[in-house]
Amino acid sequence: SSGINAEYGPDLKAEFYAASYFDLPEAVSKESFTHVMMQTSLHYAHHRVNDILGNISRVLRPDGILVATDFNRISDLVDIRKFMEMNSMSLLLSLDEMKAALMRNGMEYFGGEDLYDHCIKCNAMKAAKVVEEDIQVYL
Repeated sequence: SSGINAEYGPDLKAEFYAASYFDLPEAVSKESFTHVMMQTSLHYAHHRVNDILGNISRVLRPDGILVATDFNRISDLVDIRKFMEMNSMSLLLSLDEMKAALMRNGMEYFGGEDLYDHCIKCNAMKAAKVVEEDIQVYL
């Protein structure tokens, strides 16, 4: 057959789960995984980062890999309160704080990419759409 298994080998097993970080389903919590993927979601719960990373650490195999895209605070000098308010964030960790949280939970940081300019562009486009479509925003 075609698809992932044909390209990478018949022993490749890929499963996808959507679940709460805080209440993993049994199908996830009783397994161990080579990879865990999170896409732009952890920042909504930076105030509980140790709970989240602890759960991920428990289901990752030794030498497993967490692949995550997320927001981190780039500077204490930049006022991001409005950004955080608009995106329902109660806390936004710096990269150093995130690295420390990974270490506390038995993981390490291998690198990342600064997407600041990308985020500025996305937020400008979002704001323009609100104005253009006369969308009512309740804060």
